[in-house]
Amino acid sequence: MGIQNITNKTENDVDIYTLNSLRAEFLTVNTVILGVYLVIGVLGNSLVFYIYKCCITKHRTDRFFIPYLAVSDALSCIVGSGFGLALNLLPIRFSGDALCKGLWFLTKWSTLVSALMLLLIAIERYKKVCKPFGPQMTPLAKQLSIIALFVLSAILTFPTVFFHGEISFPARGTSHLTGYRCGRNTFLTGLEGYFTIYNVVLAAVAFTGITAVTILYVFVGKTIYKQTKFRSRFASSPRKSYISPKSDSGVVSDDDELESTDADLPRKKSSNNPRKKSIISHVYTVPQVLRKFKISILFMCITLVFILTFTPRLVIMISEATNKGYWSGLTDNQIRASLFFYRFYIVNNIVNPFLYAAFDSRFKQEIKKRLSCFKKT
Repeated sequence: MGIQNITNKTENDVDIYTLNSLRAEFLTVNTVILGVYLVIGVLGNSLVFYIYKCCITKHRTDRFFIPYLAVSDALSCIVGSGFGLALNLLPIRFSGDALCKGLWFLTKWSTLVSALMLLLIAIERYKKVCKPFGPQMTPLAKQLSIIALFVLSAILTFPTVFFHGEISFPARGTSHLTGYRCGRNTFLTGLEGYFTIYNVVLAAVAFTGITAVTILYVFVGKTIYKQTKFRSRFASSPRKSYISPKSDSGVVSDDDELESTDADLPRKKSSNNPRKKSIISHVYTVPQVLRKFKISILFMCITLVFILTFTPRLVIMISEATNKGYWSGLTDNQIRASLFFYRFYIVNNIVNPFLYAAFDSRFKQEIKKRLSCFKKT
């Protein structure tokens, strides 16, 4: 049956295959980049999930979100890179309306999940670092919050199925050659105005989220800076290296933060109020203070990378909404560059494992253990 189909190809089919190959060759560089994204992202985040879920079993409170973020990052790499590869390899042969709609939905949904999870982490970091004596997020609250952001992301991205789908068009401008691509079909369905409104809403949500995360981490950064500055001044003073347990100028944190990031540092808890375990009588040096907050600094770096890599996509989304002929007005090199920056957000998903290795010594130690075992075998 397969051989018969091949031998019975019409001239029209051969021309379509040839045109598709030429167009795919035009996007070769972008395709290779997406392939690299896919391999590094899946392998790196799979390793992150395994290490944090199966190997680091003690004092995981501060690292609670990391396995979930790794799953989200891996999913974004698989869906985002995989969908991009399909679009590049089948630029005029992508058929299947339901498949097209589903892939557009999953791509936007997985991206929004990662973004909202970073906002959730920022809220948790703010409460832990800036409001250590206030109510904190319990494990149950964190799990429910993750479920809520998955649902919210689905609600916000569901309208995309009405704006994308299979599009048939005359290849080479001739009526006897029909190509199929997966993309925005609002010019066919008459939903152009709704698409513009939807993109404006998504842009507003993105700007609001970025602003909220920035404000939260500004407060976190100020708290870390104040404690670091105090340690620096205190270390340079001729006074004894001791702070009364009643003093409010000690390093403020909770036990989970200390155990998970600085458990090996000597400390003395206040005997006046055993519930307030975060007043530390030991005087920490500046490097020790920074080390104590390294998980918070890690998430701040992850969020910064996300903002930097997602901004180009956001700019292109706004350009699409305000300029109906955005893509058709670009030259070949501009198309390549626009596609690169449109998918540049995936870099955030593949960089995170390297940030974990740079900031989390326990993660690095577990990797070294696995590598040493692998060498012995």
